[in-house]
Amino acid sequence: MESEQKETLAKRVFERLKNDSAFRAALKRADNPATEYQCWEYLADYGVHLDRNWERLPYALVLAAIAKSGRESDGSLGLGAALCAAYEWNRESDPARSKLRRILACSDVPELCSVLRPVLQFITGKNVAVSYQSLLDDLRYFGDGERVKSKWAQQFYGTSADAENAGEENA
Repeated sequence: MESEQKETLAKRVFERLKNDSAFRAALKRADNPATEYQCWEYLADYGVHLDRNWERLPYALVLAAIAKSGRESDGSLGLGAALCAAYEWNRESDPARSKLRRILACSDVPELCSVLRPVLQFITGKNVAVSYQSLLDDLRYFGDGERVKSKWAQQFYGTSADAENAGEENA
């Protein structure tokens, strides 16, 4: 996909969700392997190659999370910061650290997408303003896994007051 399209994908999806209930219903099923095919027409509309699971699965996961989120717009927190914010910015939380370790242990996109599905449901349930566009970008470039993993770990363990303030503003 072209860079310009990629940058605005989350915004375009949020806009379309406001008026298209069939789109929302199909996307809500996108992260379930048994029903994922129901959203393929919409993924194809966004230029996703359906025969490439390393490309299709990240889009399906993120677009399903957007549809299920109930949010009106994209958030600002990266995955690591969002996970930390879901635990009230408690980096010492054993469950939070366990979830992060499991994410960081993933070695390929299909495994990562299956691990992230319940994590995103948890984060969404806590009304944390994760940046879906940033997450999609990270998943699309997970082939450079160490860079992406270190980014998520830094977001989680970092002590940036800016990250904490962003979480409070968007929660």
